[in-house]
Amino acid sequence: MDRTIDHVAFGGTELYELRAAANEVGLTPTYGGEHGTGTTHMAVVPFPDGSYLELIAPTLGTDAEVAGFWPDYLAADAGPAAWCLETDDAADSAKTAIDAGLPVDGPHEASRARPDGRLVEWDMCFEGTDQRLPFFIRDRTPREYRVPSAVRNAAVRGLRTVVVATADREATAALFARRHRYPSPVDINGPFSEFAVVPGTPLALCEPGDGALKERIEEVGEGPCAFLVGVTDLDRARNSLSLGPEIRYSDRRMAWFDHDLFDGRLGVVELP
Repeated sequence: MDRTIDHVAFGGTELYELRAAANEVGLTPTYGGEHGTGTTHMAVVPFPDGSYLELIAPTLGTDAEVAGFWPDYLAADAGPAAWCLETDDAADSAKTAIDAGLPVDGPHEASRARPDGRLVEWDMCFEGTDQRLPFFIRDRTPREYRVPSAVRNAAVRGLRTVVVATADREATAALFARRHRYPSPVDINGPFSEFAVVPGTPLALCEPGDGALKERIEEVGEGPCAFLVGVTDLDRARNSLSLGPEIRYSDRRMAWFDHDLFDGRLGVVELP
């Protein structure tokens, strides 16, 4: 199976709104600069385990519909847009996807100019026809150029779960089994109906009925709809993070960040 999450992308039309929301709930974003395409810029929320949340939006004067990364998600202020795994060899990851019968876009060279003038460079590769599958990244420059050090927090560990909204949970589970050899999902009580986790992986699946998730799939397609950060103890996490009401997550607890931009889309879950 593949490694834990490298980072996730949370998109919108205005980066300052995303950064302000993150600050309000106790997260600390660092402006990361403009991407090499010139159409998007981002901020990084690093976590102690090395993973990070990327807040991404169009640059000033750029229409979201023509942004270089996930334009449909940015234009819709959809929040969760993509998730990423690290690889030692982007070309080999692409070959593995092709061998699994998947269309591949990449590897592509990409870059970002930090505010201090340092250039961050990497290779990235996208797979599939929608956003359900993670993309892969391989650093060309040292990883610490891309990911700043995180503020130590005894309760917070890092990105734990990507929840993928899908119109057909069985078909999506089969896709991950074919590409990543993920096991079958297991139903649990969680934040969405028809909710299941895939044991030993960072993946959870939900299949919407009528309502907001169905509308989301109709607007931006199948893909991530929520990200969960792992914490050692929910009560302890509330000392530094602004969180909403407690929700059962199997035999554990979780909560959404207490902000309209993050409610139902970014939260924390207790580690087992």
